[in-house]
Amino acid sequence: MSFLTIEDVEQYLAAIPKFQSDHAKAADFNLAKFERFCEELGCPQEQFPAVHVAGTNGKGSTCRILAAIYHEAGYTTGLYTSPHILTFNERFIINGSTIPDAELLAFFQQYRTLIEEHRLTYFEISTAIAFWWFAKSQVDIAIIETGLGGRLDATNIIHPLASIITSISLDHTDILGDSLAAIAREKGGIIKSGRPVIIGNLPEEAERIIQGIAREKGSELFDIKELQPRLVSGRAVLLKTPGGQKKLRTSLIAPVQALNVAMAWQAIRAVSGHLPVSEQQFERALGSVAPGYGRFEQLSEKRRWYFDGAHNIEAVKQVKESLATVGNMNEAILVLSLMRDKIQPDVMNEFSEFKNIYYYSLNTERAAPFKEIKEWWPQVMAFPNQPDQQQRLLKEFETELVIFAGSFYFYATVRDWIKTLV
Repeated sequence: MSFLTIEDVEQYLAAIPKFQSDHAKAADFNLAKFERFCEELGCPQEQFPAVHVAGTNGKGSTCRILAAIYHEAGYTTGLYTSPHILTFNERFIINGSTIPDAELLAFFQQYRTLIEEHRLTYFEISTAIAFWWFAKSQVDIAIIETGLGGRLDATNIIHPLASIITSISLDHTDILGDSLAAIAREKGGIIKSGRPVIIGNLPEEAERIIQGIAREKGSELFDIKELQPRLVSGRAVLLKTPGGQKKLRTSLIAPVQALNVAMAWQAIRAVSGHLPVSEQQFERALGSVAPGYGRFEQLSEKRRWYFDGAHNIEAVKQVKESLATVGNMNEAILVLSLMRDKIQPDVMNEFSEFKNIYYYSLNTERAAPFKEIKEWWPQVMAFPNQPDQQQRLLKEFETELVIFAGSFYFYATVRDWIKTLV
């Protein structure tokens, strides 16, 4: 296969497993193969400083905030996140711009044979592209988000200036383990000897594990709890710092973003000897940073319609907090779409308080069908599959408060619905 267009890249990647097999456990993953591949690329991951970010929720938003701050401070800043929402290029950003198609094509044209020799997974290929492009572009700093877990994640061959663990809750239990302690050990695997680690509001059991790993590795621990972060007046974050209380204006509206801002503050502080940032630069960046696609994103300026990719208990609770800033849950309509492995009693119970609940089943093997959702919620209604019926229902929602949620894979579909509204 030749790589002449970005569609060729997408077609090639579509046939490759995302991580390993669908039933792989954390113990089945191995970084040796990926390290050998990167050695043949010239070890690009060693050619730029980085901050490494893991966590069940909040890691993508924290990464975007950090990238915006370093860019505002004048640093050439790389940002690697996943999954992408609309295009593969979204995963790779330098100074706010996604990777050009020409760079992606050049990578695959040059390294396709090597990719196949090493039998890389989708995520390993994606991570290699980030390392390669950031090294080639000589970034001053790269913000690197883990894909799954941390200890055996492909991103964990970097040696970052600092590591961040945003949150720990039960998710991907089939791979990472079915207890908070097990998941904490996986995510704590990104902590490097002698390098600082920043932690968010972690459950006590998980925090003990992370504290133990930090002690073993001689890593200074920065906890956001000491900052007592909170969102006030809609769009300002209060932080209690050693230099006094700070009130930072922000473009972010979700209350959970106060925690993400606090993690960015602690990370900037932890590595200030390498990459100094002024308080003015920090606040200017906060004033313009976007939360990212599908993070309690308002989908239309003229409608009270929001999208959030919440699909685990912690994320759903955060959506409810965000919803309280724009309306009441008992007046809101939920349009939900879930993967089959995300049907969990606590998640479903949290979603059950909406005025009306509609369910839309995506056309993928992993998607939960309507009949399985109906077993949980007898009151749930099917969101129609026919375009004309979809349009009719969406027009009925025009003046309603509507939350679209459940899976980031649902985002593109919702965007398409909105584009076709007349």
